Amino acid sequence: MNTASFLINLVVVIGIGIELILIIFGKLSADQLLISSGLSGLVILISFKFLKDALLNLYKLPDSHRAGVQDEINIMDEINAHIAWKIRLQKYLEGDANARIEVDQVMRDDQCELGKWLHGPALQHFGASNTGIKMLTAQHERLHMAAGFVVRNIENNDLAAAKKIMNGEFKKAFHEVMQTLNALNSALMKA
Repeated sequence: MNTASFLINLVVVIGIGIELILIIFGKLSADQLLISSGLSGLVILISFKFLKDALLNLYKLPDSHRAGVQDEINIMDEINAHIAWKIRLQKYLEGDANARIEVDQVMRDDQCELGKWLHGPALQHFGASNTGIKMLTAQHERLHMAAGFVVRNIENNDLAAAKKIMNGEFKKAFHEVMQTLNALNSALMKA
């Protein structure tokens, strides 16, 4: 599956590159552009399907355990909580003293509900060697560490460094966690 996904992505990149070159040199008519764009879109959808299937396979969980996990944690609530946390961090970076976050608390990935679940019940349900849970735990830890560095730089009045981390490592880790949580939610919701 990884090879197929790689080859599809390679075809997409090469196809889009050729399409752009033909557009620049005026060698692609409007009809040809429409057909080419449609084919590129179809190939991208297929690639996303392979990626989604690969992510779902990371969370191998017997159907009998699925309801128990859903009773323990609501993944959508955790997504929303982390979005609210990101907004609070951004407000703190922008100077809102009411949004202050303690650096020692934010750097610990086992203090929020998601972190408590990842370090406890998730290991019991999925097993300590489950690739998906290990990946999500590592991403979540990186997210909290990056947030901690943002807070530390704010407290040291180095807003340029805080903004750089917020727009770099924090943003990247945040998107990874959101994508992985969505894949986990899909895996839990599949019938």
